[in-house]
Amino acid sequence: MKNQTIVILTGVTDDQYRSKRNDNPVISTSAGKRILLYRAIASAAGKPLLLLSPHPRGHGKPSSLPEMESRFDRFAQRFSRASGIRKVRIFLDILHYAAHAYRNTKNDDLLLIDNYELIYVLALYYCRLRGRRNPIILEYEDGKHLVDKGVYLWMSRLAEILAKPMVNAAIVAAPGLIEHLPDGIPFEIVPGIIKEGVVMHHLPKDDSPIHFIYSGSLDSVRGVPLLLEYLESGGICENAVFHVTGQGHFVERLQRLAERWPTKIIFHGCVSREEVYQIQLSCHYGLNLQTSSDPISNVTFPSKTFDYVNAGLGLVSTRSAGVEKVFGDFPVYLNEESVHSLSESIQVACSGSYNLQGNLPLEFMSEKTKERLIVFFKALSR
Repeated sequence: MKNQTIVILTGVTDDQYRSKRNDNPVISTSAGKRILLYRAIASAAGKPLLLLSPHPRGHGKPSSLPEMESRFDRFAQRFSRASGIRKVRIFLDILHYAAHAYRNTKNDDLLLIDNYELIYVLALYYCRLRGRRNPIILEYEDGKHLVDKGVYLWMSRLAEILAKPMVNAAIVAAPGLIEHLPDGIPFEIVPGIIKEGVVMHHLPKDDSPIHFIYSGSLDSVRGVPLLLEYLESGGICENAVFHVTGQGHFVERLQRLAERWPTKIIFHGCVSREEVYQIQLSCHYGLNLQTSSDPISNVTFPSKTFDYVNAGLGLVSTRSAGVEKVFGDFPVYLNEESVHSLSESIQVACSGSYNLQGNLPLEFMSEKTKERLIVFFKALSR
């Protein structure tokens, strides 16, 4: 349709927004993947993109925040009001966001919702109550809601139950999520996108160090305890240097390790996306140690793998979350999720015998992804 806009209901942000806040709001670890995905969607559909978002919470005492405009990558992003009243802020934020979504959309706009999140689903229902009949695509980034606990489990399941009758199509990040889609709707699998012309970093030919980076949430699901056990074992590969960025439960252990071996372990803490990229430029491999024992690995895909590859890095990875189905024989895989196996994989990566220029999955290169999305959006417009 001639004046149609693709409106994405999402909480993702990048450094452009974070620079406007002074309370260190939570970093969106999937921002890199979303930038490439949203560019591909805009190009494939031939429509302008608009992001509608709630303000992410910052650190410290909650404060009210006004509606504001920012940008996510090249796209306009509009934020709804946020309440600072502690006991009722969640309910007020839902109301503010629903009104925000209605004011910033029009009939026939194509709406994408970021996962089965209750705040976005209720906004859709509010728009329906006000007479809107927009086509809706589910951007199914992860299945976190499927493994939530307590009150969050009930909120997530309610969101899924309410959203399924309204969803017309889906863009899915992990194959394990397909069975949770409404029956019979068209979908496209996009775990990530590899930029055209990416050049992999060459390993040094002399005895210079091989640099590894782990970037992301510092929690058990992402395999951080395995990395810590390896670093604490004292058996670190002689010419390996490890960079770690992120925030989470294991910050203090990483700080102690960095103080103990300052030339081998560098803990950068919570840094901006641009700072992460600058660190990646000096590295050779990215670490993805997501554990297969956690249920979340069945319904999510580690987007950091694509971030690493797009920075020109090889991968040292577990096989969990379907990484092997996407990347084939490109990564150095752990044979098992153990310190011994991680040590062996690091040794292989450092030996120079591994081909960093290995085969990348062509299906997820940006042009191939765009071609698949063109077919996807044409089918929706019929």
